[in-house]
Amino acid sequence: MYESLRKGREIHKVPFCTEHGISGRTFDRDIEKIRLFLSEEYSGEDVQYHFDRGSYQIPSSGEGGTLSLLELQIIAKILKSDQVLEKGEYEGLMRSLQSVAEKGEREEARKFVLNEMGQYEEKTGMKAFMKLLGDLLKCITDQNIIRLKLKEGCEKQSQVKFFPVAVEYHFSGFYLLGYRPEEEQELVAFELDEIDSFQMTLQKYGKEILARYSYQEGKELLKNLEEQRRKD
Repeated sequence: MYESLRKGREIHKVPFCTEHGISGRTFDRDIEKIRLFLSEEYSGEDVQYHFDRGSYQIPSSGEGGTLSLLELQIIAKILKSDQVLEKGEYEGLMRSLQSVAEKGEREEARKFVLNEMGQYEEKTGMKAFMKLLGDLLKCITDQNIIRLKLKEGCEKQSQVKFFPVAVEYHFSGFYLLGYRPEEEQELVAFELDEIDSFQMTLQKYGKEILARYSYQEGKELLKNLEEQRRKD
């Protein structure tokens, strides 16, 4: 059972019990033993039950999809230095990274992650970032027109109708890039910290607007914005 789960296979209780001649109680006991073993190994893995399929599986188990300790440390240091995440978001992401550390380095990874989480300090007034980022990326994929509500003092208009086409990272912040309906040819950008919230409309913009955007144009715009801020 353990070897099958480690290889990423799904196990269905009744067929497995029939094939191996064991009772349902024995099956349940073996599952709990495996769960206990994984927790004591600090692997970050667990046996999960899929209600929709009626099967047991260790998610992301198998040979692929692992990070070396050095790779984990590099990602963690970048995340900590930029401080774009809430403390809770940072800790959740760090635990996810720990769960895919290479088997022989998992104890070292666990100690490193605990130390990094203890040192992380979020910016004052930090709001949930990952949910906002995820929702904006979904709107870009679906080509949804949105209405941005900007924080007080960011711009004369507190409400902005917007065609979002990309989210890019520049220096120490993420930016939402896109076009306004009244100025479709001019690419504009808002730092995610400037956005208080946004509302998705029932309208969609055309593929030609999404195709108009280029990564290089976006980076050039963000570079110019950064230079302007330094002058101010």
